[in-house]
Amino acid sequence: MKKVFKLFVDFDKEERWLNSMAAKGQLLAKAGLLYSFTPIVPGSAVVRIDYRPSMSADDFDDYRSLFWDAGWQHLSGSRSSGNQYFASTGGDENAEIFSEAGSKAQRYRRAIRVSSAVVFPFLVVTFVLFSSGSAMIKTLFSPGNWYLTPGIWEKEGGELLGAFLFETPFVALRVGGPILLIAAVFVMLAMIAYQSFRYRRAIRDSTAV
Repeated sequence: MKKVFKLFVDFDKEERWLNSMAAKGQLLAKAGLLYSFTPIVPGSAVVRIDYRPSMSADDFDDYRSLFWDAGWQHLSGSRSSGNQYFASTGGDENAEIFSEAGSKAQRYRRAIRVSSAVVFPFLVVTFVLFSSGSAMIKTLFSPGNWYLTPGIWEKEGGELLGAFLFETPFVALRVGGPILLIAAVFVMLAMIAYQSFRYRRAIRDSTAV
């Protein structure tokens, strides 16, 4: 089974890539950061992506049954994964799971809502830390204060190396946490901004047709 590492925040780009793989004889078997593929006859399937927030077990079964009845095989996605992947082997390369472009654009809107709900508490924590002048934040921007061993930088040779190696794991926990928190907030905000752009453009294109 072929496996490929990829990261997408754009449903359209991801869909094009999955269909290019299907055209080469590799149909998606499992999605995620590591995509798995299974061999098929090249060009015999078309892949489409939907996005749905968390569903109950019954709703998820009904959701997949609805697509199955319409000729779409569910390839990958769980009740809470958001992204849902379907394939059609009916021979129509233009087959769509959405009846209109406006409905297709709504998957971006649903993804933005979920991402916003996830990032909000992290954003609040980050704002509170910065606005309160937290010692943790001050330390973050003062690398010289990351190590608390008295006089560590005045030590030499093996004594310096020993103190450095001993405290480094604690520094990673003390400083790495806030860095990861801030990085995660920026990445998620950038992802939301990009998906908002894609949503607005998809809506504009749908009304221009």
